[in-house]
Amino acid sequence: MSFLKLQNIQKSYSQERKAFACPSLEISKGKKIGIAGETGSGKSTLLKIIAGLEKPDEGEVLMDSKSVYPKLDRLIPGHPEMAYLSQSFELPKFIKVIEYLKTNSIEEERFDQVTNLCRVKQLLYKDTSALSGGERQRVALAKVILKEPVVLLLDEPYSNLDPHHERIIKEVIRDISKETDATILVASHDPTDLLPWADEILVLKEGMMVQKGLPKLIYHSPSSDYVAGLFGAYQVIDGTKWSSSSEQMLVRPEQFTLNNHGKAGVVKAVYFHGNHELIEVRTEHETIQARSAPGTFKKGDKVGVSLKLTDYSK
Repeated sequence: MSFLKLQNIQKSYSQERKAFACPSLEISKGKKIGIAGETGSGKSTLLKIIAGLEKPDEGEVLMDSKSVYPKLDRLIPGHPEMAYLSQSFELPKFIKVIEYLKTNSIEEERFDQVTNLCRVKQLLYKDTSALSGGERQRVALAKVILKEPVVLLLDEPYSNLDPHHERIIKEVIRDISKETDATILVASHDPTDLLPWADEILVLKEGMMVQKGLPKLIYHSPSSDYVAGLFGAYQVIDGTKWSSSSEQMLVRPEQFTLNNHGKAGVVKAVYFHGNHELIEVRTEHETIQARSAPGTFKKGDKVGVSLKLTDYSK
């Protein structure tokens, strides 16, 4: 049974620009949903419409079969049971973190749990103005978690962070997903952040949902070049040369396997990527790229090439 339901949503900012359109979308309670798409694809608009921060021109958003919009006639915008954290959030200045986070209504045990969960325990007596970008992000996240939202909407939570703080925020969001019953939607500027975390991924383009499915399906069976490109390296090959398909196919480098026993192709170039190498091979059909362990192949090697295809739609 769906917990969140969008019905015939239409949102425009001008006659020329339709910001978002969604005929139907259903999300089950407690699910982790990733939202991917290029800049301007409608990710933020979708989150704001769900949160009740923006009302669509047409359509309805339902939570537990009830419209979110009748609850919006309030001094503070947004649905009271949803928490939306923008990528451009602001913390109040010149106060201690503990002053910002703690209220009389929060039990001490709950406060300790959340501040530990969000890795801000050691920051409680720092001034908010003295925090780094990653520390501010975790404090802002702790603030919304303390409100115990039923739905948590995170808009680009990893943007503008150095690798160290980005890793910590990813760990925090992973732990929040495990420790709370909240339905969580995350929009990310780097869709590969979503692959190991999400139960399901929505891909947006120009305000339209162009693919929806399990991370493995989105990654290995993209519906278009656009979707494929969002999630990493890919190439277009002639399906008639590699399988029973009569169409062009979108494949990832790791779907090709190379070996030293065949002579199907010749290594033309080797590109080092740290934990793997990208091997460019010229076959009798076309040039392909395959992933391999560092040091396995060198330019000029004759290699066998095979393609492994898996149906992730089942």
